[in-house]
Amino acid sequence: MWTSVGRIGARDDLAELILPPLQALPGVVAVWGLRHDPAGDGVLEYRWTGVPLEGDFRDLARRWGAEPETVIPDGLYGLGVTTVLRARFDLAGEAAGTIMVLAGDSADLDLVGTCLGQVIEVTREAIRLLVVRRSERAQQTRDALLAEASLQMDAVLDTKQTMQRVPRMAVPAIAEGCLVFVTEDGKPVLRSSVHVDMRRLNGLLADPAARDHLAHLVGQAIQGAEVPAPDAALLATRTADVQVLRARGEVVGALVFLFDREDAAVPPPSFLRDLASRAALAIDNGTRYERRRRDVVTMQQHLLPTRLPDVDGLSVAAVYLVGDRILEVGGDFYDMVVCDDGSVAALIGDVCGRGVDAAALTGMARHTLAALLQEGASPARAISRLNARLRLDGSWRFVTAGVARLEQRGDGVTVQWTSAGHPAPVLVRRGGRIERATGGGTALGIVADPRIGCSEIHLAPGDTMIIFTDGLSESRDPDGTMFEDRALGETLERLRDRPIDVLVHELSRAAAAFDGAGTDDIAILGIHVEGNTDEPSGR
Repeated sequence: MWTSVGRIGARDDLAELILPPLQALPGVVAVWGLRHDPAGDGVLEYRWTGVPLEGDFRDLARRWGAEPETVIPDGLYGLGVTTVLRARFDLAGEAAGTIMVLAGDSADLDLVGTCLGQVIEVTREAIRLLVVRRSERAQQTRDALLAEASLQMDAVLDTKQTMQRVPRMAVPAIAEGCLVFVTEDGKPVLRSSVHVDMRRLNGLLADPAARDHLAHLVGQAIQGAEVPAPDAALLATRTADVQVLRARGEVVGALVFLFDREDAAVPPPSFLRDLASRAALAIDNGTRYERRRRDVVTMQQHLLPTRLPDVDGLSVAAVYLVGDRILEVGGDFYDMVVCDDGSVAALIGDVCGRGVDAAALTGMARHTLAALLQEGASPARAISRLNARLRLDGSWRFVTAGVARLEQRGDGVTVQWTSAGHPAPVLVRRGGRIERATGGGTALGIVADPRIGCSEIHLAPGDTMIIFTDGLSESRDPDGTMFEDRALGETLERLRDRPIDVLVHELSRAAAAFDGAGTDDIAILGIHVEGNTDEPSGR
């Protein structure tokens, strides 16, 4: 039996190990085994060999397991039973058990008693090992749950999604219900909740008394005060537990776990604290990310014009989409100015890199080009002056830039496109044809005399010109295909009849969706020529 103890996988297997050897002893008529109910005098399970432990015999065995003396009834005496030897085993935290050996006159009672004692020791050790293995498995399960919870909660930086994932990770694996409260102005606010029975949870949250009780429990917890015992009846649950959400030394809220399961199946407080700690960090990370991203967007807007000028005969719109996972200010810029000679210049550029240094260079580049163009400098002269300034400052960052100088003529608008390594514009002709203009040139800030590309574009009434940064054209899908190669033309064809402001916004969203990572900023400036559209388009 001792060699078999380590192979026992469940307590139910014990009967097959310990009862038959006792039954095999000379003079033994039957062996009965009881597993007692820890909550009272009842019996959870009956096992036997020999005489079946059924019917009235169960009542008899239950009495024998509780009373010090045994009176053998005629029914057993007639089967040859003259003596009953009993032994009980107890183990902290586990249901106790009793083994009874029903022996006849021919039995060696000393031998039977010795063997019964040995069986009790084997049983106690087998149960101890089962408890250890069960505890190890439970710990492994909890560790796996914590690891999975961390992965799931850290997979997103959106606070709302994180708070929705937290209770879904807890229910039903850890608890029957889970509610997430966050602190706002020092008060707890319920932000997310899940239960295996959502109708019961909705009923609970619709009860003002239950809501007030939950708010009181959480309020005490987040203030560091003693948390009163939850009113299980009011919360319609067997038991509840409140865990504070604390991250980086600050309390961000609390988790409330609702349990309907038995106490033995409720995770230990240390596990619940660990889960709450990870949830708090995920929520805090999301909050900090959103706050930082709002700051980045605000700073980025300060690098862009507050509004574009109104120009007769043109509809103009621009959009700047910050990369979804970017927490540094980007280097894309655009602007549009009315020059002293009455022409209009639209400019766009992209500074290499991100961060404070890139932001400073972005502001300088935009304002330098806009000021020179407004004062009458040619696009090529303005770009050359910007290159000289970049070289003088000694910055290692390079800049791509493009300037579209527009002059209205009787048959439309003539555009002189001047480029320093920037993507060429895309033209959407009023008939639906999509064309790519020519660009060229080299980036600024690298050599003293950069090559500058020049080309001329004619826009007829109804035509649209789109200038943009490479965040649009070089957005890539998971296979590495660029948006420009696969989806740019199709998207513009779909949007070509939309107002210019709708077109640029939808185009930016399409590119961002194409690139699931969304790591690069996108700047787009769209110019639509209004007027009579009866004349042929393009030339």
